[in-house]
Amino acid sequence: MKKRINETLAELMAGILVAGVLIQAVEFVVVAVCPEWAGSPLSFALGLWIGIFTALGLSVHMYRSIDRALDMASGDAESYMRKAYLLRTVAIFAMAALVYFLKIGYVMAAFLGVLCLKFGAFLQPLMHKLWKKFHR
Repeated sequence: MKKRINETLAELMAGILVAGVLIQAVEFVVVAVCPEWAGSPLSFALGLWIGIFTALGLSVHMYRSIDRALDMASGDAESYMRKAYLLRTVAIFAMAALVYFLKIGYVMAAFLGVLCLKFGAFLQPLMHKLWKKFHR
């Protein structure tokens, strides 16, 4: 069972990266076509990739939290998962605050990068098919 979960985590992380690359490609096209709309492409890219790396960390933390909670009693697992969820939420807001106050990228681009966690979840079945095709 553990090997299957590790595969799923790898597929999710691959989906997050694919979503990030697609968003970055769209940004390059927008900058090339309409540079006046783009603002600072470097700030967008920095914010986006900070968000993507945050999403990768969140996915690993989510995997480890679920793995640990499965070994606990029902009440303890519920309490543990609430704490883990709160920690991930605080991490997202801390990342946004750091991006905003240190001015190292666009905050909305960073949130878009974190949203790649959701896009990665939607892409996971496709990543699974590709994973199985290339890792026989």
